[in-house]
Amino acid sequence: MQHLFGSEIPSLAQHFRDEIAKKYHVELIIQETQDAQGNVVYDVFLPQNSPHFDAIIAESESFLQAWLAQQNARAWQQSSDNTHVHAGSLPSSHLNKASVFSYLQQQKITVIITALCVVIYFFMLFGFAEPILLATHFPEETTQESEIWRYFTHTLVHLSNMHILFNLTWWWIFGGAIERQLGSLKLLQIYFFAGVISGIAQNLVSGPAFFGLSGVVYAVLGYVFMLDKIHKQTAFALPDGFFNMLLVGILLGFAGPLIDIQIGNTAHISGLLVGMGLAWMDRKIRIKS
Repeated sequence: MQHLFGSEIPSLAQHFRDEIAKKYHVELIIQETQDAQGNVVYDVFLPQNSPHFDAIIAESESFLQAWLAQQNARAWQQSSDNTHVHAGSLPSSHLNKASVFSYLQQQKITVIITALCVVIYFFMLFGFAEPILLATHFPEETTQESEIWRYFTHTLVHLSNMHILFNLTWWWIFGGAIERQLGSLKLLQIYFFAGVISGIAQNLVSGPAFFGLSGVVYAVLGYVFMLDKIHKQTAFALPDGFFNMLLVGILLGFAGPLIDIQIGNTAHISGLLVGMGLAWMDRKIRIKS
């Protein structure tokens, strides 16, 4: 049997078992064990010869990521949360190399964009910030309008630790979920549409000196919110108050200038609308099984 994860919360393990039974018609096995501290842990196992073996393994990773995001969102809203997944039992510590490779294969674009952002940020930290900013900003002059890369490269550059951490966290969780369920081409479509449209909108308001993946991130968040509402076969596992969190984030952005922080609110709002619009057009889309 393949160990998927362990949790001290029985309802979490049972909910995942029920979701897999409903989606894949595969019965997972839950066993009670005790950890070194004497806590009861509910371990979830997948029979070795089950159909959709790799897909279910990847599903366990996305399920836990979505659950952790939900707890983080609730903690952010309520400043209290006492539940947790067993720290030593996350699936990443139990997956073999083939399973990890299979999981990453399902979200190639998520990985590539994440890697590009991280590599560019490291180059900026080591003294290459000025040439990078000059080469990647949104077109400023007529002569730069033919430099097509500028319509997208502004999304790959980040200016602080919190800036890149926030953007890549949500991109990895929900961009990855879109790619696994709907395919790489769908995530690329969202990235390109949101990158261009949010860039054009922000440029009209503030000029070309803006950077970051947040316009695309808001498109991804808007997409999963809208599609989750209108398509019954999605499994994005959005937390309660998800849309309220988006609105609060945008409202906080408008308060940024009061504390001398410039935030691309126009990119956020236009990205959100792009994502919701694309989801509405995809309301009859076929979900991968």
